[in-house]
Amino acid sequence: MKIKNRTLKNGVKSYYFRITLNGKPTTKRGFNSHKEAVNAYRAYKVAAVNGQLESQKSKRIKFTELANQWLAMKEKEVRPSTFKKIKERYELHIQPYFRGKYLDELTPLQAQKFVQQQASEFVRYGWTVGITTQIFRKAIQYGYITENPFANVDKPRAKKAAGRDSVAFYDKEQLIEFLNSAYQLYHQNHYERYAFFRLLAFTGMRKGEALALNWSDIDLSQKTLLINKTVVTVTDGEIVSDEPKTKASNRVLTLDEGTVSVLAEWKLQQHELYEQLGYGSSPCEFVFNSSVNSFVSLGKPRQWCRAIAKQANLSPITIHGFHHTYATLAVQAGMDIKQLQYQLGHNDVHTTLQIYAEVTKQQKTATAKIFANFLNQSNQISNQGNN
Repeated sequence: MKIKNRTLKNGVKSYYFRITLNGKPTTKRGFNSHKEAVNAYRAYKVAAVNGQLESQKSKRIKFTELANQWLAMKEKEVRPSTFKKIKERYELHIQPYFRGKYLDELTPLQAQKFVQQQASEFVRYGWTVGITTQIFRKAIQYGYITENPFANVDKPRAKKAAGRDSVAFYDKEQLIEFLNSAYQLYHQNHYERYAFFRLLAFTGMRKGEALALNWSDIDLSQKTLLINKTVVTVTDGEIVSDEPKTKASNRVLTLDEGTVSVLAEWKLQQHELYEQLGYGSSPCEFVFNSSVNSFVSLGKPRQWCRAIAKQANLSPITIHGFHHTYATLAVQAGMDIKQLQYQLGHNDVHTTLQIYAEVTKQQKTATAKIFANFLNQSNQISNQGNN
């Protein structure tokens, strides 16, 4: 430490020193005495060691500022339809709560209150909590905060939505009953609705994949079906996208005889319907076409499903529930895990393994009950014989 001085024009001595802070030499001036300069030098050294220099302090920014940066990055990472959902949830449920707040202001208690509020108002509140948690993780990464206030929040059990589909998937008997009812309801008019659910039930394909199908994707003679596109929701509406849900989504499926017959019947009916409208030959491109010969809206199949379930006296399931139904029944039928992964278009085998583990666990439980019931019944017969 070397304190220097110089005489100003007014004749007053001013003290200064050179010091290296954050690796950069700098000069500190304007001290009135040698002692004041020494004390300042020591104070700078202590502050540097403790990370208390202004240059060492992170800039305070508001939650919404970082959230906008996070959204911009997220838009490049996910599919347009997924980003649309994320942005909508952020703007509706997250932004109003955190508007005007700095990142370092939120405490774990306030984070818990936010979670409680979301859980009390929404069934699927995990979406909003998950988005908020990711934004705070980014804040830690950028050095704005040191701890995530959402790291240890308690998540209440989600309440059941009134009027929502009440089961996740159908068992074998329920699926057969559903398809029988679909045929009874629609075999004379709107046969395509029966064909749609037959296709989902016997292939495991996703709703958007089925609605995006062209007849050129189906080879009825070879009994194959090509999946290479899907219908997705974007900001401006719904579109057919060539971008798959996962890398494994592009696949060729083999069709069973029954499904081939159903599709062939619908193709014939579709052609006849268009002839009735005055077309010399069918202009249909989509397998499941709308009244203007485009694809059917993503929301329509849910209406069909609920009508069929009501006719069959079954609890309705989501359309994605048929994807889960196929997976569950395929495991029960003994399908190999890799085959099932390919059939469902899962990019990660762990997704398929979770389904497999869930089903096999149920099967083991059922096996235990069957054995116990058999043994108990035998014991009762034995006791009756001894009386």
